[in-house]
Amino acid sequence: MNGSNFASIRNLKWLAMSLGAALLLCPSKGIAQSQTKTDSKKETVKAASPATQPDLAAQKKQPGIISSNENGKVTFADYRTKPASAALNSDAKSGSGPQTKTIRIWDACDPESFDAAVKPGTCIPGHHGQTKFEDFLGELDLDQIAGGWRFNPLLNTTDGAFKLIQLQLEPGDRISLQNVGGETHTFTKVAEYGGGFFDPLNGRTGNPTPAPECARILPDGSLAPQPESDTNQFVEAATTEAGPLAGTPVLPLGVTRWQCCIHPWMRINVVVRDHNHDHEHSQQQ
Repeated sequence: MNGSNFASIRNLKWLAMSLGAALLLCPSKGIAQSQTKTDSKKETVKAASPATQPDLAAQKKQPGIISSNENGKVTFADYRTKPASAALNSDAKSGSGPQTKTIRIWDACDPESFDAAVKPGTCIPGHHGQTKFEDFLGELDLDQIAGGWRFNPLLNTTDGAFKLIQLQLEPGDRISLQNVGGETHTFTKVAEYGGGFFDPLNGRTGNPTPAPECARILPDGSLAPQPESDTNQFVEAATTEAGPLAGTPVLPLGVTRWQCCIHPWMRINVVVRDHNHDHEHSQQQ
């Protein structure tokens, strides 16, 4: 082998070794670069994590409000866009304007004994009570009232004394009469409390003189009920009727007295006050 051939072979060996080294070095460099990018990405994720960005985390947890307009289109609104005044206005509207206040009419009659003593149909079956007619009369003889027969609201005892509560109304308010008992009752406006048209109960309850708004005295001395009217409503058992409207001649400003004309101890005072007028009057003084 001459010198020129030996030199060529040696150059080829060096070239092969250089190419091998290059192949070994290039993957290492690529791995290192990839690792550097991964580490950089981790740092970026860490920087944007909830632990280091509490505001973003809080925003993701905020609820939204789903609503629909009158055309049925559903929209989603971030709750933070709702102005505080909207909530205040919503609260201010609650309880404003005319209201309906319910007077519940109670009794505790036992159907079998009441129907036998008075007449069939006097007391309908139900969950209102099981007071037998003889026990009902016995309670009247002792107390002049039967506690299970009442209007609610009934009594105010805050000052340590029993007195009729006053139902407070404003003009425009309406009374709803809900009879949850088994007997028919009346809701009758009277100038003064008195007896009713069922005479056997008048003496027992200390009301010997019937209220003229409740009873007519017939030529033979017996009593008959006054005709039904806006101020003399007959509310049958287990029914609800619309009662008088505050601010009308039936239920004017001031205090009015109402009773049942069958059970005359059932009574309630209704007060209608125009608070707007009272406020203006106090400012003028």
